[in-house]
Amino acid sequence: MNSRDWAWRAELSDLLRACRARMARPAVPGSRHGGLRQEDVANLAGISLRRYAALERGEFTPPAAMVEQVAVALQMSAAERSALHVLATGQDPPRPLTRPAQEKPREPGMAVRDLISHVDPYPAAVTDEKWTVLFHNRAMDDWAGGWYSSADPSDRNLVMHLFSPNAEDFRPDVHALRRAGIAMLRYRYTRDLASPGFSRLIARLVESSREAAELWARHEVVFPLHEYPVRVQRPDTGTVDAHVLHTPVTPQLWTYTMVLPSGSWSAL
Repeated sequence: MNSRDWAWRAELSDLLRACRARMARPAVPGSRHGGLRQEDVANLAGISLRRYAALERGEFTPPAAMVEQVAVALQMSAAERSALHVLATGQDPPRPLTRPAQEKPREPGMAVRDLISHVDPYPAAVTDEKWTVLFHNRAMDDWAGGWYSSADPSDRNLVMHLFSPNAEDFRPDVHALRRAGIAMLRYRYTRDLASPGFSRLIARLVESSREAAELWARHEVVFPLHEYPVRVQRPDTGTVDAHVLHTPVTPQLWTYTMVLPSGSWSAL
């Protein structure tokens, strides 16, 4: 075992022991007071002592459901729960489904808006978790032929744009992008099934395009890419090879930036 593995196991063990130590042991006649024992956590989590002890030693990769049971038993905070999932499974924790009553409109703050504005001449925008554009800079609209300014606010969505006639004029690989966009949107949708906003977006998308409806019915799911190549074409610049950076700032806000080669924006 290398030093990295030892450090990972030690961090996992220390986290679980610290959470056990802070919790009061159930009152049992003749027992000393103190933090929870391994057997206490195992009982609360509904797993065997042997299984929990092996988890605390980092001896196997547990299923996410088991990690959740342990996190609940130890009354972990959201940050502790996230750290436990990463240390125990190597992956971020599952996000709870959004409840309709908790859905609130999210607006980008002035700092994010200023950042998007100053990225010009690169096309850039800030979106919500459904990838509906909340704010965009001038270059974003220029490279889309003015679509984001002219479209209805509810339709200013990155995936909706791919199914517009406008995208066919500016994206030579539009059909491949549409398939990828739908598959990535499907993944986002599975994490927010209870969101009315997502349901409305999907309904609008499949109603507006037969191709979108067929792709959605294929039920393809892929992780959203945070960086990927694209090709964009314009009558005045020809076809340009670019890269998209699309990353979450928070669970509700994402930034989108198209990085163009030097000189490609001279005609804007």
